[in-house]
Amino acid sequence: MKRWRLRGVHREWLVGYAFILPALGFTLIFDYYPILNGMKQSLYDWNGVNVDRFVGLQNFRQILTDPVFGHAMANVLFFLAANIVLMVPTLTACIILFRLRSQRAQYIYRIFFMIPLVVPWVVMLLVWEFMYDPQFGLFNHLLTDLHLSAYRQLWLASPSEVKWCLVGMGFPWISTTAALIYLGGLMSIDPAIWEAAALDGAGSWARALRIEWPLLRGQFKLNLVGVLSGTLTGYGVQLLVTDGGPGYSSTVPGLYMYQAAFGGTQGNYGYASAVGLLLFVVAILMTVAMMRYVRSEA
Repeated sequence: MKRWRLRGVHREWLVGYAFILPALGFTLIFDYYPILNGMKQSLYDWNGVNVDRFVGLQNFRQILTDPVFGHAMANVLFFLAANIVLMVPTLTACIILFRLRSQRAQYIYRIFFMIPLVVPWVVMLLVWEFMYDPQFGLFNHLLTDLHLSAYRQLWLASPSEVKWCLVGMGFPWISTTAALIYLGGLMSIDPAIWEAAALDGAGSWARALRIEWPLLRGQFKLNLVGVLSGTLTGYGVQLLVTDGGPGYSSTVPGLYMYQAAFGGTQGNYGYASAVGLLLFVVAILMTVAMMRYVRSEA
């Protein structure tokens, strides 16, 4: 009887592993194999077709002495600092929304928060790019209508303004995905905590700093990891809007990696793989450091 039970347990394990194996296999093939292959190719002089010469750490030495890569790293640190600061509007908006007494009003505002999720991301970028257009864009036309033509700007065409313009494209800086995470965290808090705070006479600021912020640190940490990885490795906005220009004013390491692989007549895939591996290491180290620094409430 005992042996039969053990066989039944083993059979359940085998069935479970059988269902997991296809997903695990696809993950290994389409996720881990490209990563490992990229690590290997970072040690080669490789153009993606026929040049496959082992060069060791030469690609990494070239990166460390490449002034364009250094400029790109400075740019991405600017975007990273800006994106971390701009996490505050989403958190603040979610706390205010959660405090609304009317359930109907909460529902309506949640719908407004979700609408950007169904709008194609590329469409929003193109609309912002048109608004920044120096000749036909909304902002310069608005300055002209207000008799402030002297303050017309080049916006995306100005090396000193382009990074601020790219950051401004997120206005009002409410992230839909992050808002869902924060609202889920707020709704999971025990209602008895709010009742106790009301009995103690906690005001709005005390409630935000002593209750809501500490209890949302776990959700903040999750969103922070997303911001770190997305900013350090992402380059979609720069690629579609500025192509890293003017000059290298908005170039980030991810875009530099893309241009190294696909920008020339013969792609330098080995060098691009080295850039990608370096970004991967930096993103991992910064993520681990942030997760150790930002602690969740037990």
